Amino acid sequence: MSVEFLNFENMATNQNINNGVFARFYDKTVKTGNIKKNGLPEFENRLYVEIKVRDQRDVFDQPANQEHIRRFAIEYSRYLNEKKQKKEGTPLEMFAFLSPNQIESCALRGIFSVEKLAQMQNEEARSLGLKEEKDLAIQFLKTAKNNKVIFDFFEKEKKYQAEINALKEEIERLKKI
Repeated sequence: MSVEFLNFENMATNQNINNGVFARFYDKTVKTGNIKKNGLPEFENRLYVEIKVRDQRDVFDQPANQEHIRRFAIEYSRYLNEKKQKKEGTPLEMFAFLSPNQIESCALRGIFSVEKLAQMQNEEARSLGLKEEKDLAIQFLKTAKNNKVIFDFFEKEKKYQAEINALKEEIERLKKI
């Protein structure tokens, strides 16, 4: 038997253990205990897991370990997929046209970025009730491409303004001589 099949079989048999248990992996910024040269505390991102049990009010929020990753393999895969998409694209949370429910619906289907939403098949978007949002995402991306030209212009202008200020200072210095 292959290793992949054994991992799948193990994951499938452990699903009954997780019945009524919900987990969410996320990055949490925590103090390291170290102090930077400027005297400010140093922070780093660490992987945390939030575990909820059906019909209980308590939420278990703790640093994630290998046991959590093994037990909640599907949720961990969703976390990795979300992290990858957010690095490569615009997070859906930054897209003003979606409600929290729509963002959660997309997340459950592995869609975490505006770019991924825009790439959805039309039939899939219709079935999820996101056809209009998909069209808005496409329009948003077209507009964003045009914004790069404007951004580049402002960067050049900032560079020229710095050069002009340096030349003005040089002129003032030479006048005093």
